[in-house]
Amino acid sequence: MSKSIIERGLELANSGAYRRVEEIEREVSFEGYTNAAQHFSAPTFRKQLRGLMQSARAARAA
Repeated sequence: MSKSIIERGLELANSGAYRRVEEIEREVSFEGYTNAAQHFSAPTFRKQLRGLMQSARAARAA
């Protein structure tokens, strides 16, 4: 894993393939990142992820 858990979360959010932060949290845990719940519980990070997911979905729909 060359990327941090934060970088990977942002990358997944930007993919447009996820609708909920919990889905991304599960994915990074599955990929072997540890302490996902701790990282993904930060309100500011969750808000950032939600914004990225919404933008990515809008871009895919256009």
